[in-house]
Amino acid sequence: MGLSFNVRGEQSTFAPAEVLEVLYTETTPIAVGMIKVSLLDSGISADNPESDQVVTAIPLNRSVRRIPIVGEVVLLVKAPGPYVSGLRSSYEFYYIDIVSLQSSIHQNGIPTSVKIDASKNGISGNSSNYAAASAGASATTQEPKIDKDFAENENVKPLQPYVGDVLIEGRYGNSIRLSATQKSGKFAVEPNWNKANPGDPILTIRNTRQVQSTGKINDYVTEDFTKDDNTIVLSTGQELTFEQSSKSLSANKSVQIDSWQKENWGKTPQLMLSSGRIIFNSSQKEIIAFAKNGIGLSSETNVAIDAKQTVVINGGQKILLGTNATEALVLGTSWQTWMNNLINALGVSTVITPVGPSSTVNASPTWAAVAALQAQLPTLISDSVFTKKKTTP
Repeated sequence: MGLSFNVRGEQSTFAPAEVLEVLYTETTPIAVGMIKVSLLDSGISADNPESDQVVTAIPLNRSVRRIPIVGEVVLLVKAPGPYVSGLRSSYEFYYIDIVSLQSSIHQNGIPTSVKIDASKNGISGNSSNYAAASAGASATTQEPKIDKDFAENENVKPLQPYVGDVLIEGRYGNSIRLSATQKSGKFAVEPNWNKANPGDPILTIRNTRQVQSTGKINDYVTEDFTKDDNTIVLSTGQELTFEQSSKSLSANKSVQIDSWQKENWGKTPQLMLSSGRIIFNSSQKEIIAFAKNGIGLSSETNVAIDAKQTVVINGGQKILLGTNATEALVLGTSWQTWMNNLINALGVSTVITPVGPSSTVNASPTWAAVAALQAQLPTLISDSVFTKKKTTP
């Protein structure tokens, strides 16, 4: 099965091998990511671990790796190892990638318990006939087995590809799609974005549990911006199929922070994040939000702001408490000064009677009650909430 592949020699080409073990605890640099495999074109069964056809292989590329699971088939290449020099030859087996025997993004295992009698086809080997193996043909009645530590989920489906897509997909419903607005085309599952100009780019990052079975083996799914557990979308004008969590928008609409609604989640380039919970945590400096045309907040329940020092709200023209706010606030400190002056002025006033001027009002026996109320004025002034008199720009 190997293409000019020589186990004993130095020729460097390709050969398939079945994964027997993945090593996760090795600490030496060369052994990190190492796997134990059985060469499928050897004519020796994986049941014989002492065979020289059971070899170890390391990742060809350590920057981008797809870790295989037991039972999957990988493609090997034999190339110079770390100890090669002008005086000696040193070769290692490297695995390039997983062979998609099942055409699945989840798992592509053809386990060692499934033996194909390749001798009937005139070919030696324990799994030479991949087409027969992927169809479930077996010379034994044993049930297939894959990696015992692999959490299998039959609901995981691949993403629907669109024209020109670049797709990176994990095994469990996590993916990155680099796509664009389609010029045309028929697809099993249409994208949840449209409009914009053909060729306008869109990038989607998704991480979601796929829990609903479609009843099919490998049908397609696409990103659901509303229901997926976690989605990040970077669009350049596409209208997105999305429903916001909160419909409480009176304040936003009163100051016309509603362009997203008028544009149907499109037209303007945007970054959209959707998740069950979003946390912004700055461990050293500020969290800053800048906007050219408004910042809107909406919640179906409450909006709270806490600060151990100061909360500052500065409106260049107005600060409105309520969408129908029309009454101006009283300036507390100025009001206290004015009220004290009023009470003092009334206290020293006199009343002209038929028998002449009376004594001042504050000499009256009832003035004590007025004085007591005046003494309470400082308690009506807040120590923590302040405003300012409107000044002309």
